[in-house]
Amino acid sequence: MAKLVLKFEGSVLKEYPLQKGSVTIGRASTNDIVIDNLGVSGHHAKLILEEDHFVVEDMNSLNGTFLNEQRVRRSALKSGDEILIGKHTLAYVEEGAITDISAPPVDKTQKIQLGGDETVVLDTKQRREMLAKATSIATEGSSPAAKEKVGCLIVLDGKSEQREYILTSKLCVIGKDSMATVKLKGWFAPKVASIINRRDTYYEIAPSDKAGATKVNSEVLTAVRKLNEGDLIQIGGLKLQFYFRE
Repeated sequence: MAKLVLKFEGSVLKEYPLQKGSVTIGRASTNDIVIDNLGVSGHHAKLILEEDHFVVEDMNSLNGTFLNEQRVRRSALKSGDEILIGKHTLAYVEEGAITDISAPPVDKTQKIQLGGDETVVLDTKQRREMLAKATSIATEGSSPAAKEKVGCLIVLDGKSEQREYILTSKLCVIGKDSMATVKLKGWFAPKVASIINRRDTYYEIAPSDKAGATKVNSEVLTAVRKLNEGDLIQIGGLKLQFYFRE
């Protein structure tokens, strides 16, 4: 019988015997394997039994599913494979196979409450390296039109009407103005703090007339600059992170 061994930072948290043909993994309580971590989507991935082997399949998760440090959409599993979901690892073990799971089980949980069902974008060195390695896999078999990336902003801290903004328009205004895409709250919030412009293959952010209203990666925005994956935008108490969604 096959099983999954859930680990976090090298410590074994729990073992899950794979006793049925489909097993779901995610942060929502309705999953078969619940991982309570903000880097994990509500319904992140699933395992499916196909004939005599299991297959792991990503369920359009925000941070992706990685198999042996390669981002995958769907892939067959063999004993000893490691699935990375958020910051947790699920080791796939088949009965009778030799594996190295030496760390003793510990009673360890990781619960971070943010409110709602939003998933935080992981901004770790490990994730950036894995995403770089996975470029060819993520675009395999896609047409040029399918490869177009859409910029998004996710709220990490502060008050906002939405927890996530998908930047499909050519222009996104951040400010207190009634026409702003990302509306700021508070008496002293600027009418227009900054503007994000969508170009053909990238996004730019420009400051408003009010100097110092916007910071990007803790630096005051004083001129137009290109936005890169993972950039942090801060206006007053509102903190946003920019990322791409295909």
